[in-house]
Amino acid sequence: MEKSNFKKEKYSIRKYSRKNLKAVQAIVQEKTGAAIVPDRKLAGHKIRQMALLAGCLLCLVSLSAFAYAKFSDLNGDVAGFASAYQGDGRFEIVITNVSDKELELQDDVKVMQWSTSKEVEGDSGKIRMSGQTIAPHSQGVISIDLSEGYDVEAMEENLPEGDWYYFVLTNNNFTFGQDWMCSFDFEIEQTEEVMDRSADFMKQRAERRKEEEKQYATGELAFPDWNWPTVSRDVSGLYGIRENGTYSCHVNIAGTAGDEIYAVADGVVTEAAFESFSGNFITVDLGDGVTVKYGHLKEIEVSEGEEVKQGQVIATLGQTGMATGPNLLFAVSINGEEVNPFVE
Repeated sequence: MEKSNFKKEKYSIRKYSRKNLKAVQAIVQEKTGAAIVPDRKLAGHKIRQMALLAGCLLCLVSLSAFAYAKFSDLNGDVAGFASAYQGDGRFEIVITNVSDKELELQDDVKVMQWSTSKEVEGDSGKIRMSGQTIAPHSQGVISIDLSEGYDVEAMEENLPEGDWYYFVLTNNNFTFGQDWMCSFDFEIEQTEEVMDRSADFMKQRAERRKEEEKQYATGELAFPDWNWPTVSRDVSGLYGIRENGTYSCHVNIAGTAGDEIYAVADGVVTEAAFESFSGNFITVDLGDGVTVKYGHLKEIEVSEGEEVKQGQVIATLGQTGMATGPNLLFAVSINGEEVNPFVE
């Protein structure tokens, strides 16, 4: 690079301000849904580093814009996944695509264990996969073979009762694309039977969505001095035994993706991370043994160790982790024991 050009480039980097960075962040978020959350206490050199990072992300956007546009509307409501084990580490994944878009999966697969939320030991680069394109409004089968990269016998023997494995499948190399989970075990099944079962399930779910308008409960916080944590007050899941017979140690509050999430009370952020079930989540220590967890978040606006004030925006509502729709997972524990966040 010529000296004059170098000076110009150096000068242009210096001109990045918070305003410039926010503009870049807005573009990245609009194109990808991936948020860049700045530290509010960044020094000047940190801002320049973030600006350079944002520039790199924009390059990735330009490379993946077509794929993102093609698949961004696909989600858990319009595609169903079920596995049929064939033996010897070979699986056939039945995919029911009820969307208007073609689904084309990448050949990158993650093999995870449910109870640990960690990847299974093995070489994912040796997974063999074929038949990844599923036409709109159709059902298809893809093949996944773990035999060359994983000790399948050990996986089967070491799986505790009540636990299971799952594949994480993607349409865009785990960068900005849509990821899906497909659970599996080692019970051999006929692919045709799984296809029929999956098709029936997706049909019944679609019919229920058309015929029934979901009725939401309302809730009153057990701590009367707390702020309500969301814009919406539509409670889609209550604490305790639910209608489907499962037990929940939290409540779910439905809303619109991007809605603000508020701190219910003053506290200190003890964790801001991601896990398979809760997705993006935050835990806040309120003192006196009381801890609050906010999950299924789209964006996290705070960091570990940060003090938050009651009513402060700490995140935005999303559909991450095992969420079936945009909602807030809201859990409260006292001295390590989960309690009902609502008045019983």
